[in-house]
Parts: sequence; structure tokens; C-alpha cells
Amino acid sequence: MTKKENRLELIAPELSARLEQATSPQLRAVALAACRFALEHTSLANPTINEALEALKNARYGDSGLREKLRLFVNSLDQKQWDLQDLMDEGKADQASYLAAFQRARAANSLYFALDADDFSSATEAIYEASAATNDYTNLVARVLSTLDK
Repeated sequence: MTKKENRLELIAPELSARLEQATSPQLRAVALAACRFALEHTSLANPTINEALEALKNARYGDSGLREKLRLFVNSLDQKQWDLQDLMDEGKADQASYLAAFQRARAANSLYFALDADDFSSATEAIYEASAATNDYTNLVARVLSTLDK
């Protein structure tokens, strides 16, 4: 089997290797678990997020109007984060505000990736982004492994 390159292997090579052996349903479950973990951590919620979670629960993946809407939402969150970074650099915003905006953007991006048509990319990218969103790698991996072991 050819090793699939992904960003997760940069921070969790063992987990990435384990996911290469997972089934498609396991990968989908892991992607959803990672997204939920990130969304819980950041308290990010809105109708687009809810709609995307519903799509994941109903196995609707791949490019769609919903995924595009989510991409635009992620872009808007990224822009807020960058604006706050500029304000922080000017001494007009605090680091906590910037970090919260960064984490919300990464949580939404985790959900965007979870909707990817490729199940392996879906799982690895969702976990990678969830890790950035939460800064709680240990509990994230515990949730992922628990999901894999079900």
C-alpha cells in the first residue's frame, strides 16, 4: 500500500499511519468526531455549521453548494482573525481575542475538510485543523482513538 501524504503526519505520524489502515466508515466517524471536538472547544455554532454537521451525519460528502457556503464562512472567519492580528500588532487588540478568532476559523475549517469526498483526506485534515483549533492534542487524539476502536 502506498503511503498517503497528509499534514497530520507532521504532528502525529503514528496516528496518520493508523488511519491509513482504517475503513472508510471509521475514517468518516473520526472526521466527524474531530470536528465535534473542535466545535465544542470553540463554541462555534451557526446555521451553516449545523447544516454541515447534518450533511456529515447523513453521509453527504464532496463538492456541493453547502461545502462552498462553508468555505466562504471559513474565509470570513480567517479574515476576522487576520484583522485581529493586525490590530494586535498595533496594540489595539489582545492576544486572547486573536487566538479565539484563530481557533474558530480552524474549527470551521475542520468541518470543511470533513466534508471532503476523499475519506482519508477528510479524516486527516479534519484532525489536523481540530488540533490547531483546540490546542488540546491529548484529548483530541483520545477521542479519535476511541472512535476508531468502536
